Amino acid sequence: MSTEQGTTAGTTDEVPPRPATFRAVPMPALIAVGFVAICISPIAFLGGPWFLVFLLPLALGWWVVRTRTTVDVEALRVRSAWGSQRLAWDDLATLRVVERGWVRAVRGDESELALVGVRTRDLGRVAQASGGRITMPTPEEVEDAAAHQRELEATRMRIARLREAEQQTDQQTDQQTDQQTEQPTDRDPADATPGEGSGRA
Repeated sequence: MSTEQGTTAGTTDEVPPRPATFRAVPMPALIAVGFVAICISPIAFLGGPWFLVFLLPLALGWWVVRTRTTVDVEALRVRSAWGSQRLAWDDLATLRVVERGWVRAVRGDESELALVGVRTRDLGRVAQASGGRITMPTPEEVEDAAAHQRELEATRMRIARLREAEQQTDQQTDQQTDQQTEQPTDRDPADATPGEGSGRA
């Protein structure tokens, strides 16, 4: 009886979620990098410094393989071409959704870290890989965030238009002032007094 209970308890243990990896460019892009290397090989084999052109596909391949964001139950890890950053869940304040771009992790001090390859559609996978550290936002919350972003953009546009209108008004005022100051002060000879003309006649 005890053996059966122990077996049942062991099978009901929750399996930790698997880490999720997000890439800026999918790995199949390496095929395109290899195609670029083949295309430039005639130039590279000319000899001399031309062989250095192979550095271009090598750099592209390194960037494709290296840059990624890994999410697990412990932390967020962002790897760039030449470095990496780790952000523990305890140091995370919130995730900021960007309409066109990667999701940004906001720290407690309000500094931000771009999560390479993570977009709004990937928030479900991020929440699942976090093991409950964060929850998936509801469609209403996503819509409210998008509406708030649109309102901010509309407000910026209104402010920009008001500034342009003020600048145009100032320019027109300056032009009118310049025209008034540039009016000639000397009288034209044709506007001589009648006495001078009649005396000569």
